[in-house]
Amino acid sequence: MKKAITIKAKEDLNLEELTEGKVHRFHVHLTDNSLGVPWRVPVIVVKGKKAGPVLGINAALHGDELNGISIIFKLLEEINPKKLAGTLVMIPISNVPGYLANRRYFSDNVDLNRIMPGKAEGKTSDLYAHHLINKIFSKFNFLLDLHTASHGRVNSLYIRADIDSEETRTLAYLQNPQIIVRKFDEEGTLRGWANEHHIPAITIEIGNSGAFQHSLIDESLEGILNTMRHYQMIEGEVKDMVTDAVICDNSYWIYSKRGGIVDVMPNLADTIKKGQLIAIVYDVFGQVKEKIISDRNGVVIGKNINPSCDAGSRILHLGFNLVDPDPEEIPGHHDFHE
Repeated sequence: MKKAITIKAKEDLNLEELTEGKVHRFHVHLTDNSLGVPWRVPVIVVKGKKAGPVLGINAALHGDELNGISIIFKLLEEINPKKLAGTLVMIPISNVPGYLANRRYFSDNVDLNRIMPGKAEGKTSDLYAHHLINKIFSKFNFLLDLHTASHGRVNSLYIRADIDSEETRTLAYLQNPQIIVRKFDEEGTLRGWANEHHIPAITIEIGNSGAFQHSLIDESLEGILNTMRHYQMIEGEVKDMVTDAVICDNSYWIYSKRGGIVDVMPNLADTIKKGQLIAIVYDVFGQVKEKIISDRNGVVIGKNINPSCDAGSRILHLGFNLVDPDPEEIPGHHDFHE
């Protein structure tokens, strides 16, 4: 029988004390649960032999969004710490209570990606977010925040980034997305906090929740390796990854007005025309209650796949372009989802 591997716990992420040319695995203590037992976040640090930037990659900030975990594990297999320039910090599970409960939210039913950077004094989720930021994320030079669609919905492989900023535009273009959305940095998101604190960050939305989708995982992994080549952390040719990507000025969700059984017809990454039928809501007897029509041209970023539909349910996530974007002209422009 193999001897059990002991993983140490730390109170903080101190990159200076870690040995160069090695992979380090440990937990970082954030807060305590109701048993008085610490909530500890798993952290993997690959510290190179040469000087270079600190690239942070996190997954499962929403506890049921799992594709990023596999990406981190595969990335770890690709990197030789003795040949790495800089430091790679990976957090495979950022929301530990949410992950253990197989749910999006934190243990107090709060979305961590709406309350960043948290508070030193406040609710359970506020404290957790505060320590996550100050003990770990504040140590990065760049950040890739890995997400998926939420339960009952599916996503294309797409990027949310402020591409008016040169640094975040570069990060977005280094990936391998189907779609890039020029998203402003919404208050309370991890990406918004990072960019405000001069840590260039983008959100990478990778497929669907609750499972590993290896085709999208492998595509995303190639984008991350391309990022590391660009910043000269690893050797290799930097590739142009946006040749076929659709770039949208913004996006919003189209909602149902009636409840019933919904059939959403377009596929991910399909081009949609204004006036096109995108979904039909039936009653339980098969009679049509509502035909949902697109109110503009665009591209399908994500869609609902749950046939059970309350009135006011999200139906289809549409990316679009405006010649002169005005936030007040964008339907649902405050209704972001990452």
